[in-house]
Amino acid sequence: MDSLEKYRFRRLLEELKSKKGRGTELISVYIPPDFELAKVMQQLREEQGTASNIKSKSTRKNVLAALERILQFLKTYAETHRTPPPHGLAIFCGNVSEREGEVDVKLWWIEPPEPITVRMYRCDQEFVLSPLEEMLEIKGTIGLLTLDRREATLGSLRGKHVEILKKVTSGVPGKHSKGGQSSRRFERLREIAEQDYLKRLAEEVNEVFLQIPDLQTLLVGGPGPTKEEFLKLEMLKEPLRKKIGAVLDCGYTDEYGIKELASKAGEVLTNLELTKEKAVVQRFLSELVKGRGLALSGEEEVRRALENGTVDVLLVSEALRKYRVRVKCTGCGLEFSETGEDLLFLEKKTSSSTCPKCGEKKLEIVETQDLIQELFSVAERFGTKVELISRETDEGEQLWKAFGGMAALLRFGAHA
Repeated sequence: MDSLEKYRFRRLLEELKSKKGRGTELISVYIPPDFELAKVMQQLREEQGTASNIKSKSTRKNVLAALERILQFLKTYAETHRTPPPHGLAIFCGNVSEREGEVDVKLWWIEPPEPITVRMYRCDQEFVLSPLEEMLEIKGTIGLLTLDRREATLGSLRGKHVEILKKVTSGVPGKHSKGGQSSRRFERLREIAEQDYLKRLAEEVNEVFLQIPDLQTLLVGGPGPTKEEFLKLEMLKEPLRKKIGAVLDCGYTDEYGIKELASKAGEVLTNLELTKEKAVVQRFLSELVKGRGLALSGEEEVRRALENGTVDVLLVSEALRKYRVRVKCTGCGLEFSETGEDLLFLEKKTSSSTCPKCGEKKLEIVETQDLIQELFSVAERFGTKVELISRETDEGEQLWKAFGGMAALLRFGAHA
């Protein structure tokens, strides 16, 4: 997923998570890509018979209404698609009215960014979202390397699966404590053996990890200083050196060491992502202090620069929850846009306001967009990079509180 797809997916999950049922009347249906739609519909018809026995009249009514809504959707979908989409379907439906006695049965459906692996039908007070939430976890393959002077183990982590890829033994003799050879000569032999071992290890590491197309990062661990000495020799190829995410202490160098390193991967990758976020915000703050006119903040100024194509990097806080509406006067045809946090407030304001051009009370909203998604659309037209910044760092919090969650770094040629 790119950052925009991830944002849209996360926003949908936020919306679904906010919905609560008064009883066990919110239905979640997960359909794997290789499962027949006809069988799903047959199961749902059987569930209608079961739902008819629900004691609570309101819950029974709402569950039956939701099941009928899902069946109608699947019937329409099946008319043009014989099978589920490549990643399967997730359907959520139920009465989401916040007022007692009112019914508002809504349906959401999505083809997720990754294949659905579980078939599920569930009625509950909340939608079941855990299979989709897991898809937001960091993806790609993580390379794992543990080593000391005796041995090294190469492994990988994909999702939650740890695999041992290679084991390398050193052949370096232990410390000499008996007679037979001079101490100096023996130490020299140990040094030669150790250099040969590290060279062989580097060749194995290069060969194994450079063959992994989706390698995201390489974590290096071990119980002593050998790991740092190995990296200082710079025998790893440049593409691999750039992917080293962390060097960590581990108690073992075998399979247990690989598993220990894997257990720390999530925290390391999160820290790497936060470090990247910190760097881009610090770059913005630095430009702001220099006063060279290459840093802007505030929606109005940032938007003007964005629409002029002069923004190099757009910084947007993930916490930003606003809407961008396009308003049209049905009298004179004037169109303009406004931004607001509350969509209902924007709708009321529009309906009660007069047109700034003709003065008539004929304004209506003709388009509504999530603000961040709208900004992504504008940025894409001009090749502007968008960085979504969390509030998990001091810099991210500063972007949110001091700059309203929106800032920009201009292209260096903009003022040339």
